[in-house]
Amino acid sequence: MIGGSMDRFLKSSGVAGKAEEGIFDVPDWGGIGGDVTLQGALSDSLRQTIGTLSAPKDTNDLIHSNQNFVALVLGDHPLSKDLLSPALNAVYEQQLQVYKTSNIPKYLRTRQYISASGLVLSPDHCVTTIRDSLRVGLFLRGGHNAIEQLRRENCSKPLHIVYPACGPFAPLLLPLLAYYKNHGVYSEKDISVTFIDIQEGAILALKTLVKTLDVQGYVRNIICNDACEYQTQEEIHLVILEAMQHGFSREGHLRLAKHYADRLSDNGIFLPKRISITASLSVPQREYVDQWKTMDDALHVEIQQERIALGCVLNVDLPFLRSMQAQELDEYTHLVECETLTIPPLEKDVSEQALLFHTRVNVFDDDWLGEYESGITHPLRDAQVCVNFTPRETLAGDLLVASGDRLTFYYCMNGLPGFLTTKTKDSLVTVGLSDSLGTCLEGCSEQ
Repeated sequence: MIGGSMDRFLKSSGVAGKAEEGIFDVPDWGGIGGDVTLQGALSDSLRQTIGTLSAPKDTNDLIHSNQNFVALVLGDHPLSKDLLSPALNAVYEQQLQVYKTSNIPKYLRTRQYISASGLVLSPDHCVTTIRDSLRVGLFLRGGHNAIEQLRRENCSKPLHIVYPACGPFAPLLLPLLAYYKNHGVYSEKDISVTFIDIQEGAILALKTLVKTLDVQGYVRNIICNDACEYQTQEEIHLVILEAMQHGFSREGHLRLAKHYADRLSDNGIFLPKRISITASLSVPQREYVDQWKTMDDALHVEIQQERIALGCVLNVDLPFLRSMQAQELDEYTHLVECETLTIPPLEKDVSEQALLFHTRVNVFDDDWLGEYESGITHPLRDAQVCVNFTPRETLAGDLLVASGDRLTFYYCMNGLPGFLTTKTKDSLVTVGLSDSLGTCLEGCSEQ
């Protein structure tokens, strides 16, 4: 077995091919034995082979784990991490075995890069995101409720659901399809799904998982392409999209969302329903160090109440997406102007403040992903903004601001998407704060 693995490795790495081409006649086994890189690559190959040997031959465990998790999600009780995590970990372990046995080349599993829309995560990284239990649970429940609503309104024809940037596991929808298939909730004539992902490795894994779960009848198409290039003349009833990291940064969610909002049917549903981003000032030591020295919830609440709220920066929902106008700077960069907020007067002895972006996600109905409840809702600091202090060493991109300054936020859609903070010229202490809080927090405070 080991010898066979070595032969397969040598052929896949090109060493055997070089020997056949006469570049060298006999492999230098001594040299290969001392090559740390080759040894590491062989170890990876052996681990993958062992994973194949140890993978369960029976798919019942995979199907049952998906059904059990979805049944928990759709139950009549509040969802929490403590409730969902054990069941979701069982799903993850089963699906991870399928992923390992899909024989996807390593370069396709680990490929990660920057596209025109933003960061494209590797499939190896994406498989772990399924463990974000409350995020997955709320999206599955929201998706089920949206499907129920749409079926009532469109009972005479199949629902076309599009899931761009779905990743290798399509965790926000695929478990529902398995549940529907095995419980007879909706048939293959009721639902037709298009999965899209730019990563070839993710598509190969997803095809294997769809076949293993035996839900091919629900799938219209699985497309390997940039999701922003997807075009169709067919009606789209439901879009499920989550391509963001904390602070609404790095990944290309907004550009993707705009593309699909323009293609969604008039009465269609977009998940998530709303993404609300607010800004605040906070003491970094308290926010990122003191808060996590203990699991004391009271201390967490106390520290979060110490923040100085600035207001709402951006609300992303279907009406906004359909009317959104972006200013084109060049073929690679578009800017969306967001809100203008004012830094209020600060006490002279106040600690050094950091500008934070806070993301909350209204998935569907009244289900919200709150702060710190998911990896995508952790506050993100804008490290370039220096509030009421001058750094010892000023770096390129630093923005020095003080009490009374008005900050206008822009969202950059390019290879590095995220918020750009700028300082307006009409800095007045008495302007903007109360109005901004009054008009913006209305859309950000729903829960």
